[in-house]
Amino acid sequence: MEIKEAIKNLKSGGKNKFDQTVEVHINLDLEKKGEQTVRFMTVLPHGTGKTKKVAVLASKKVPNADLELSETDVSKLENGSIKPKVDFDILVSEPKFMPKLAKAAKILGPAGVMPNPKTGTVSENVEKTVEQIKKGKIEIRTEANASVIHSIIGKKSFEESKLEDNFNELINALKANKPTKSKPVWIKSVYITSTMGPSFQVDVA
Repeated sequence: MEIKEAIKNLKSGGKNKFDQTVEVHINLDLEKKGEQTVRFMTVLPHGTGKTKKVAVLASKKVPNADLELSETDVSKLENGSIKPKVDFDILVSEPKFMPKLAKAAKILGPAGVMPNPKTGTVSENVEKTVEQIKKGKIEIRTEANASVIHSIIGKKSFEESKLEDNFNELINALKANKPTKSKPVWIKSVYITSTMGPSFQVDVA
């Protein structure tokens, strides 16, 4: 069905005591090789409705960061005193600190928070990067062992038009980041759902 109809159906579902998250699940037809993974950042025009805690490793104070780290905090990341996905959701670093962070790669990597130039989380302008993340910048990536993408595009309380805008931004950005050696038809199926609601298949041809 068209995205307008899918969102209308999603929003018309039963009411819950909490504001459900609206999720998008995408199945891709990709070779299971390194060059056919998908990983990029995009800014949803209306944000996700969920506040992300952003940690930074920078040479100056970043006012809108939730957690400001110093070089001495790298050992705390290593020993678990500072925990990814507990104390912060995203880590942004200036390039010069990346060799130091390499010591904590075995902790940051599996948690999916190791700063990476491809996702814009390694930046000379940390303040601007944090500002974009707070506005709704999200990472889109295939799962480690499957050509599947799971993402969120807002809350069930969002207006239908805002959910549609966010969905279209996600799909357009995905198409723009198509792996070079992938098949002509590489997006197999797209579903939209809410946390506790049914899913609806969306036509994105």
